[in-house]
Amino acid sequence: MSPLTLAFAGAGLPGFALGAYFSATGKAEMGVILMGLGLVFQVISLVRLKRAKQQGKQ
Repeated sequence: MSPLTLAFAGAGLPGFALGAYFSATGKAEMGVILMGLGLVFQVISLVRLKRAKQQGKQ
């Protein structure tokens, strides 16, 4: 697994968690932005994992 893929996954989880925290504490706009960025990072890491898996089969 690529270090960059791990970095995207590692940035996505805390980003989403911080977004949920900010949303719950009343800073909804910042929370939604962080949750969205966290999800984007997770999707990027999943796409990279899928591509690596497909390249390994060939």
